Amino acid sequence: AEGGLRGFIAKFTVLKGAQRELWLTFLIKFLIYTAYSVTNKTMILWLSKDLGFSDQAAGALVGWVWAPAMTVFTLLAGSLTDAIGLRRTFFLGVAICSFARSVMVVTTIPSLALICGVLPLAVGEALGTPVLLAATRIYSTTRQRSIAFSIIYSIMNVGYLVAGVVFDFVRKSDFHPSFFGFAPTPHQQLFMVSLALEIVLFPTIYFLRSRQERERQ
Repeated sequence: AEGGLRGFIAKFTVLKGAQRELWLTFLIKFLIYTAYSVTNKTMILWLSKDLGFSDQAAGALVGWVWAPAMTVFTLLAGSLTDAIGLRRTFFLGVAICSFARSVMVVTTIPSLALICGVLPLAVGEALGTPVLLAATRIYSTTRQRSIAFSIIYSIMNVGYLVAGVVFDFVRKSDFHPSFFGFAPTPHQQLFMVSLALEIVLFPTIYFLRSRQERERQ
């Protein structure tokens, strides 16, 4: 039993001395996936309650438009990363998501919400997934790689759990804030939470060093 415990602990001790960028990658994964999960839980309710779509139409938009669009753009993201670099792809994805979520927070016009919110969000979210996997591979050593990817996938579960807590808290709290006449609905408030998480990503990504910067140190 002692040996088994030592073996379990040894799997994590390989991360001792890991590059700063690997820990930042873990943090980025948590922020991205929590923001995504909050949005994913809210999307259908927002489309039906705030924008007036039927339950069937809202489900179809998420299941047959938004999700497939993310899959298609994810397949294309690898080529973009090769062309402009990992860090710039991160920034581009976060910038697109921030714009899209800002639109989704304030608009009540269905066409604007879909064209300038839901569709760009699918593009921005899609840019994050392959880039995070690439970052985990680049910033970990051969010995660290297995546990690093295990942590990345575990963080997805943590992010989903935190998103669930946030989702339930905001809906049950029944807040009624007003900002200069703008009174966001509970679903818009949830999008504001995901937008705040997205904004925190900008300084986090900023501290990721390029390969040339790491080699100079």
